[in-house]
Amino acid sequence: MKNRYAVDNLNRLVIKQKMKTLRPPGKFGVDRKNRLSYWLNEPETWQRQYNLPRKMLFKGSWQLNKNYDLELVLDKSRNQFAQDILVLKGNIISTDRDTLAFEMKTYDKNGLLHIQILKLSIILLTDKTNRISFLVKKNPPDIITLEGNWEINKHQQITYAYEKTNLKTKEKSLQTLTFEGFWQITSVNKLTYILTHSQESRFDFRAQIETATIYPQAGVIKYRLGIGLRKERAPREKIIALYGVWKFSRNLGLSFQMDYGSGNIREIRFASEVNFDKKNSVNFLLKNRKGERLGFSLTFRHKFLKALDAEAYLRFKKAKEASGIDSGIRIPF
Repeated sequence: MKNRYAVDNLNRLVIKQKMKTLRPPGKFGVDRKNRLSYWLNEPETWQRQYNLPRKMLFKGSWQLNKNYDLELVLDKSRNQFAQDILVLKGNIISTDRDTLAFEMKTYDKNGLLHIQILKLSIILLTDKTNRISFLVKKNPPDIITLEGNWEINKHQQITYAYEKTNLKTKEKSLQTLTFEGFWQITSVNKLTYILTHSQESRFDFRAQIETATIYPQAGVIKYRLGIGLRKERAPREKIIALYGVWKFSRNLGLSFQMDYGSGNIREIRFASEVNFDKKNSVNFLLKNRKGERLGFSLTFRHKFLKALDAEAYLRFKKAKEASGIDSGIRIPF
């Protein structure tokens, strides 16, 4: 027998049968296949009376609504009607370790408050317009896209802020998701953000270097990219600024060390092709580890080199005259 299903404003399951509407006590959950379940807390005689199993499974597609509540749009089956929507009111509290943790409050028949946390197995990624998305692991997978604009906080980590409205009080509150990770530059026109506690998730942004020539004293790498918003609006352009300190390795390789807060220092490593220009500057054409060019270079002016280390400066001049470079050179920062 098919029933109609819904969830009320107190996050209680509502079952609509032909002649009766039921709100049985129970608990929501998510199984290993990312299916929504509901465990009934009613005696067996009650279950038999209404022809309901102890554990109810709902199959459908996951999405977020405009208020960032979690929804399941039901598929057609012998037990449920297509397009019924179960709206779970609550907050996303974490997207760590390839898991979307969603907290919801519900009340039992005695009016007591209970906190439930639903966990969906996900992969974090970006779409073709640089929006953050959750791929829910199921067959077929569901894609949940965050429509708004993400930002970078003072610790150079990606954050996403959104506004929620309390359906009972109508009060609005600002919620912020922080995606803990670090930046890498792996190929031309792409900027990558690796999620720290993830084995599969990463953000690959389509981006273009803002300035083809970088000077190390500035300590910043800038990229320009566009972020797609809702379909009716044009993509929004923004500048991403990565702040750090340039370092030399023994073999004249270069790294860009970034501080992510609380003593968390990570580096972006580069290979390089070294040239001298007519203005007595040293130019490093930056490459990835495969030797592929990244579309920008790092230029050290002779005054800057001399101010850092006179001996190093002289060795650079000697290398220029000999049309070669001493691989043992070091420039302290």
